[in-house]
Amino acid sequence: MSSSEITSRTSQQPAGPPAAGRPWRILLADDHAMVREALSQMLERLDDHLQVTQARDLPEALSLLATDSGFSLLLLDYNMPGMEGVASIGTIGAQYPGLPVGVISGYLTGAEVEPLISAGAIGVFPKTMSGPALMMALKLALSGQTYVPWSGDLGQAAPQAARSPADTDLPDLSARQLEVLGHVAAGSPNKEIARALGLSEVTIKIHVAALCRKFAVANRTQLATAALRAGVKPIGDTAG
Repeated sequence: MSSSEITSRTSQQPAGPPAAGRPWRILLADDHAMVREALSQMLERLDDHLQVTQARDLPEALSLLATDSGFSLLLLDYNMPGMEGVASIGTIGAQYPGLPVGVISGYLTGAEVEPLISAGAIGVFPKTMSGPALMMALKLALSGQTYVPWSGDLGQAAPQAARSPADTDLPDLSARQLEVLGHVAAGSPNKEIARALGLSEVTIKIHVAALCRKFAVANRTQLATAALRAGVKPIGDTAG
């Protein structure tokens, strides 16, 4: 992989998920000014501790990175000038190994998503996502979980055999499961959910596993997305 736009610099330590009440920063690169501004304003409205810095294209984003190592996340538009898809993700990951990199796009197929994740992207985030859903997905990805969008969010129809939970009603859940689901939707880790509900972490894991089965999803990230789409209100967002 190669890119003439990448410059050498000292590697930084992984930023990790944003701590509750602590400032965190996103570098957002997109060649459409209206999209950049809309996404920036939406995310900053959802988290008072978040600051979004904008870049017009990949070269400008890399120029900013060369002089500022304080970003928690780099978000790149898939189709902007200077962006070379998988090659850019891989090269940026090699030059900035501690910086999480995500991809945003208005149109991607499932076949295009997998190579980006394999190259090191922490997630692929459709521009069509609602503000709360996008914020939740970003925080979960920063917590170490890879975000892969539902096929219905991509530039193709969702297969009939794999409909997303958005196509169905909220499953029949107990009061306790609804509580746990609300915390999952807020991006809270099991340890914090257990503390909030006065339960053991093992019990929370059992509840999360049961919820994944009820929603017919494969992992926690998909569960949180499904919960938001089903109208579940996030409880005690401790991630920022």
